[in-house]
Amino acid sequence: MQTYFDTNSPISPVDLAALVEGRIHESLSSSDTAFHLQHARLYGVNVGAHAGTDELMLSFILEDGDIYQLLDTPESACARLFDAAALVTCGWAAPLPNIDSQESDEYNGSAPSEHPERRRVRLVVVVGDTGVGSVLRFEDDPENPIFDAGAARGPLAEAIGNFWCDSSVVGSPPFP
Repeated sequence: MQTYFDTNSPISPVDLAALVEGRIHESLSSSDTAFHLQHARLYGVNVGAHAGTDELMLSFILEDGDIYQLLDTPESACARLFDAAALVTCGWAAPLPNIDSQESDEYNGSAPSEHPERRRVRLVVVVGDTGVGSVLRFEDDPENPIFDAGAARGPLAEAIGNFWCDSSVVGSPPFP
């Protein structure tokens, strides 16, 4: 799959995440590990002229079994030398408890992998100077990815934002 860009038009973070995730999905689609990666992976992403062509270029940087350690590893700073960084990880997702319901959910607070309605998921997050975009794709519904234009919240979203904006290794201005 080749993806070409109009180098005069900026690409939004969620559109870039969709392109990166599409490339990752294509490369893993025939693999038994497509939704069962043992380690989180970090890629550098270049687009357009920075890729040396008018294509999207992904460069594998490193992987780690712990996504937070991956982001904290000094070598991960190499990703900030690219137009963007892409993080790929797999895991379990479970429905959030219904806060309006009077019924108690016996699985409330338990790990998603223990929930009876758990689903296997792959998450691709792309971060760059213009912000964060992400794509979720479920193993049981791979043809309908879910796109997020940077609205995600929580420890991972914070860690990814801090990773890209940490000027102690490579100077990069924080995004709004």
